[in-house]
Amino acid sequence: MNWREMAPTITLVLGAGASRAVSYAGERRILSPLDSDFFELLQKIEPASKDEPAVLELIQWILAGGDGIWSSMERTFYTLYMRARMSEVLFPHEKLEADVARLLSGFTRAINALLRAAHGKDSCDHHVKLLEKMKATDGVVTFNYDLVAERAIKKLPSIPAFGDWLYGFGERPKSKGKVPTLYKLHGSVNWVYDEDEEHFTVRQQSWGDFDEEPGYRAHSNKSLFAIMLPYWDKKIEEPPWNEIWKQAAAHLNKTSRLIVWGYSLPLTDLKALELLKLSIGPGRSCLEDVCIIDPSAAVRTRWRAMFPGQRFWPYEGIEEFLQHPPRWW
Repeated sequence: MNWREMAPTITLVLGAGASRAVSYAGERRILSPLDSDFFELLQKIEPASKDEPAVLELIQWILAGGDGIWSSMERTFYTLYMRARMSEVLFPHEKLEADVARLLSGFTRAINALLRAAHGKDSCDHHVKLLEKMKATDGVVTFNYDLVAERAIKKLPSIPAFGDWLYGFGERPKSKGKVPTLYKLHGSVNWVYDEDEEHFTVRQQSWGDFDEEPGYRAHSNKSLFAIMLPYWDKKIEEPPWNEIWKQAAAHLNKTSRLIVWGYSLPLTDLKALELLKLSIGPGRSCLEDVCIIDPSAAVRTRWRAMFPGQRFWPYEGIEEFLQHPPRWW
């Protein structure tokens, strides 16, 4: 049986814009952060007492960084990380105000505090409506650390018992229902490293665990980070990240219908760009339809240029898509 005779496989790609456009956004004081307003939002939150020292310290480092680095989370992180790393190398005997370990810890605490304020334990109706139309053979490729997709899946009917199978870490249960696999390419706030540092494990043991707390907790071990902070050169070739990216690549290669919501395809995210080109680029896959949901015309045009031979379905927002979806949806 060739791919034209098989049931179409759908892949939903989620970026920060999808978490920003959740159905409950208008009910919360803090919005889910984008690259451009990470710093402004960070200054507005009231972090938990355990996170407050690290968040305030990070804010001071960002302000001291100068050069307007706060206009981009990616630029902020890269600048501060490079400065701390070079200081450690060039002046190894000096006591540094911001060393790499403290910087990484500060960023993870700040990100968790922001996501906790933006999402809490709410569930997004838009994500639920998308996911309820997907099958177990479909997949969600997400660049988000948050638990928006998980909380939407929890609302679906007839879901199997929760487990690390959801992320492709273990064997899917026989009663797998219609839940797609989540390929979280930049990690997740509810993951931790295993003792061998080559595998991820999941903090939650059941769907009920998501009801007890928001799930946005800082990591206790300063050397182990289960989220991939915005390095420009992401080490996706190394374990345990390489397995996640390999699984996502294999799934993308089988994709016949691609839906991208809120991912702007930034030029600095070179490895994500290459992942897409190698997996679903021209002549490399069975891709037939590309649907882009994004308010930016420039972003939609960028995606259109990447897939000139596919049928193209552009939408400015998720509400427009849900009201007037493509005929195959």
